[in-house]
Amino acid sequence: MDRWSILAAFFGLIAALSLWLVISLSTPFAVGAFGIVLTRDGTTVVKNADIASYNATSHALILTSDSSERIRGMKAYLEGPFTIFLSGEEVLSGVFVPPIMSRSYPSSQVVITYPTFDSNYRVMKIQMGYPWDEPVSPDPRDDPRITQYFKATGRLIH
Repeated sequence: MDRWSILAAFFGLIAALSLWLVISLSTPFAVGAFGIVLTRDGTTVVKNADIASYNATSHALILTSDSSERIRGMKAYLEGPFTIFLSGEEVLSGVFVPPIMSRSYPSSQVVITYPTFDSNYRVMKIQMGYPWDEPVSPDPRDDPRITQYFKATGRLIH
């Protein structure tokens, strides 16, 4: 190959790697990452680094102090549909319900009431229905991918 062909191949490789980097950084979560995204506008409410632990029995996310302060600082209740992603794949969807909501939701609806009445801003409980947590069978919150993920990252509690 002549010198120009080698240079063209080199710059082509650089362009391809740059394109791959841009595409990979534009996805909301890296491989293996967990996140909760508002469906209406794509805002990431909770990302992987925001979670201190996950209680698989109560389906409660325990947030870090920094993330709970950030969410509290939003000065508005979380409201509306959300999607939980794991490794870029949709695992669960539901609706954020403000704690002052007078509307009820059936036990077949995945709901996150945030903040909860009985906790500070560090607890984000995924429940079935509102105002009471009435699990259905099969319970969509028992997706083994969620439990396996938090076990693998050392943040699973029972």
